[in-house]
Amino acid sequence: MDYVTIDGEKYSTEDLEVLSGETRPLEPKAYILLLARVLKDPLSLPRRLKEICSLKLNDEERRDLRMALIRVQIESELKMNEDIQRYQQRRYVSQVIEILLFKELLLASGEPEEIE
Repeated sequence: MDYVTIDGEKYSTEDLEVLSGETRPLEPKAYILLLARVLKDPLSLPRRLKEICSLKLNDEERRDLRMALIRVQIESELKMNEDIQRYQQRRYVSQVIEILLFKELLLASGEPEEIE
């Protein structure tokens, strides 16, 4: 697995690509790096709730963050058979963060909604 070091911390290149939706993102935004840290250590989610819930994002950043969370959920479903525990944790973390920040899951079963 490839890693990149940003501000002295190692991040999975694969995670940054999934979160950003780009191949080899050059300068991931702070909220993307926060998500990458939580994905690297899903058990850190309870300790990072305050940091996550206090994110101040404009509309474009909120859309970008939600798309990052959705990409993680999709990737987790597609790769679940590779490592069930890892991908269940990643899906759970992304769903909890989406509910905390957006009050609902876009990919939840039921009526489809549009992204604003």
